[in-house]
Amino acid sequence: MVKRSLLFAALLFLTAGCQKTGFLTRYGIFHVKKGETNVATMDGTIGGRTEKHFDRLIKDYPELEVIVLGNCPGSKNDDVNLKVSKKIYDAGINTYLNADSEIASGAVDLFLAGNKRTIVSGAKIGVHSWSGDGKEADQLAVDDPEHDLYIEYYKSVGFTEQEARDFYFFTINAASASSIHWMTQSEIVQYGMAR
Repeated sequence: MVKRSLLFAALLFLTAGCQKTGFLTRYGIFHVKKGETNVATMDGTIGGRTEKHFDRLIKDYPELEVIVLGNCPGSKNDDVNLKVSKKIYDAGINTYLNADSEIASGAVDLFLAGNKRTIVSGAKIGVHSWSGDGKEADQLAVDDPEHDLYIEYYKSVGFTEQEARDFYFFTINAASASSIHWMTQSEIVQYGMAR
């Protein structure tokens, strides 16, 4: 009985990153439907294992062209989020929001990594300030180097210096870290969220 339990635990550990359930293969928050090997969907919060899951997804589906974001409330690990996002951009993958998609916080940064970004009317995009070490981004001086991480990230995924700064400072002033601002259609256009 003990050996069987250990074997079962080992199998669970080995398959935790990739689970095939009939018509769906799961890689953490990423999913691929059978027969749609160039499209993945993403639902859930970006966390510490998301980079490993994404790397496995790309290895198994090198023909991946589009990630459709569904309900993605944000990130528990900003470093992993920005690494995965940059990998999406570098791989030439597009991002897509359906009419019922709802993304916020770090998931917005990931969406912006799409080489082509599509937003269907009705999709919700939420932004806010970040916080850490007892401070919020909007409380820092404009020239504080702590802003650079995100500004440099936006530039690395195709924003100009001015576009990166404009969007970043919009997000940190739109809502506090404990709140959310749902972007209006005019804001979505103004900041070039789709392209």
